[in-house]
Amino acid sequence: MIQQYIDYLISIRGYSNNTAKAYGRDLKTFVNWAKANLHDARWSAITRDDIDRYITWLVEQGKAPASTNRHLSAISSIYGYFKRQGYQIDNPCKFESRRKLTKTIPNTIPIEDLRKAYQGTHGAAHYMIGILATTGIRLQELLDLEWSSIDWETRAIKVEGKGRKQRITYTTTEVLEELRPLHDYANGKGRIFCTDQRHARYILWDALRKYSCAKQLSPHAIRHTVATNMAKQGANVTTIANLLGHSDISTTQKYIDMTQASIKDACTQFSII
Repeated sequence: MIQQYIDYLISIRGYSNNTAKAYGRDLKTFVNWAKANLHDARWSAITRDDIDRYITWLVEQGKAPASTNRHLSAISSIYGYFKRQGYQIDNPCKFESRRKLTKTIPNTIPIEDLRKAYQGTHGAAHYMIGILATTGIRLQELLDLEWSSIDWETRAIKVEGKGRKQRITYTTTEVLEELRPLHDYANGKGRIFCTDQRHARYILWDALRKYSCAKQLSPHAIRHTVATNMAKQGANVTTIANLLGHSDISTTQKYIDMTQASIKDACTQFSII
């Protein structure tokens, strides 16, 4: 049943393989716990009290609030799947409260470090940093880009994000001019980067570590940097959400909150009184 659900998430809902597999792992953890701790571990027999016990067990295992909430989301989601399949099974997570999350500040890379990395590298690393640092797209979105995704006249790039939702973002003339020879060599066909996530992450990490001592040197840290910089420059939360492909605007709010925290720190640090 879990494998069928994973296949459904990927083929029908458009989830990425990584996200769907993460849901699958959480569900298998729950199933194993239920078999070991409940008299009746059938999906139809699970109650809210059972879910409460499971949450308590996760906390005892040292799971963070975000991890616990993800487990709950996975369980609740598969019950929604059961309903769509015609099974008359109540969702025991329906009224379950999620654990409160501690606000975290996104990891970013100093803009000057990113510029140095872009200017000091060559090959795939150079082109990847150029696109990521001007668009803020996700790594998988970058790897899915095809030459046909680019409108060379307007500098627009068509991106396919989570759930196969499409959006438009923009890069700079400089980045496109450097990509043009590669485009012509490939006759404008196929993907821009023919590699997988693991190799791409290594390429970027290896390039960034030579120019920055930031806490996290990853594609997502570049994305956080782009979003934070946009917020500091005055872009509103809706604009940032649309460019990043956030379906929930509250996901974007952290960049605005981070900017406000920076302003508060600056006012305190550079106060003349």
